Amino acid sequence: LVIAAGIGIVMASDEGSSTASVGGDFPSFYGAGSIVLDGHGADLYDPDLQRQVQSDQLGGGGYLYFAYPPYTAAAYAGLASLPYEVAFIVHTGLALAALIGAIIAFRPFARGMLDGPTRLGIAAAVCVLTYPVLRSVLGGQNATFSLLLLVLVARFDRDDRPLATGAAAAAMLFKPQFGILVVVVLVVARRWRAAAWAAAGAVVWFGVGMVVAGADWVSVWVDAVTAFGEENLAVNGGLMVSILGWVQNLFGTGTWTFVLVVSTIAAITLPVGIGLWTQRWREVPWYAIAPLVVLVSPSALYYDIAMVLVTIGVMAAWLGGHRPWLAVVVVAVSWTQVLATDWSPLFVPVFVLAVLLAVGSRRLPRPTTGAAPG
Repeated sequence: LVIAAGIGIVMASDEGSSTASVGGDFPSFYGAGSIVLDGHGADLYDPDLQRQVQSDQLGGGGYLYFAYPPYTAAAYAGLASLPYEVAFIVHTGLALAALIGAIIAFRPFARGMLDGPTRLGIAAAVCVLTYPVLRSVLGGQNATFSLLLLVLVARFDRDDRPLATGAAAAAMLFKPQFGILVVVVLVVARRWRAAAWAAAGAVVWFGVGMVVAGADWVSVWVDAVTAFGEENLAVNGGLMVSILGWVQNLFGTGTWTFVLVVSTIAAITLPVGIGLWTQRWREVPWYAIAPLVVLVSPSALYYDIAMVLVTIGVMAAWLGGHRPWLAVVVVAVSWTQVLATDWSPLFVPVFVLAVLLAVGSRRLPRPTTGAAPG
């Protein structure tokens, strides 16, 4: 019912894209998978080829540029073997399954708040009602996959399973701007075995990229991403929630913008980074790191804020008891994104949350398990 109610609102909203189709951004992923499936991976980042493979879904000469690594395109080749409408339905189902999986994996951090199918169902409904998650699921995006992998990294790290932790971190490299930051956190936190397994996973992805797009795929991809970055800022500036994208969207590029971005990132990351390196916490506070991953990333759009649900879930567990007002507030704030014009309003609460966690990092409690009080 939640999904059905949201379809009309989501599909009717215009996020500034010059193209529109059933499936939102999914034609980009489906088209990239088709290119790999047809054996043209070496030309994956050719704009003309991407426009051609997306013509059936978009038409009118427009297209949605695919800027992910070639191994991510290879992951979509299976979906590309299906008719487009069927592939989109399957992808939507997988996105919802990832959300539910993330909620289930998160249970030990929730202090009893997610025990039982009723509470799990309510939590899933609340998460789907948040605008970033709803847009991601119905728009063919992958934010719930990032959420699931981040929760798995936190869960496996808590359970002292370095192989599984490293594998989940390596899987996050499907979106490198997030995966690299998670691997950096493992290194700073001296999770050497998990970081080593993550590095091994990265080597595997590099090999897949070579098979798909050739030995020089890294340089080709970096050039494509660099060229795409300027256009992406021009088209999606009002949707950016990373510090770099949000500041550049408002103030343009230049020396002072660079100084502002670097100093801001340092201010919110150094306190947590020092705590990680000195091993102040017995468990890595992934709930405090989730907002940083979004903000510090070179590029993050508002639907990537889905990962901050990790932070909100732990904070709800701190409060204890049943607090429906918190769910109402979270959902209501998330929908302020529909008011976005020149900048994303969701950047503000995520940034404030990151600042509060950075300021209080010396006293960050670890996410204990057990029954919730009250």
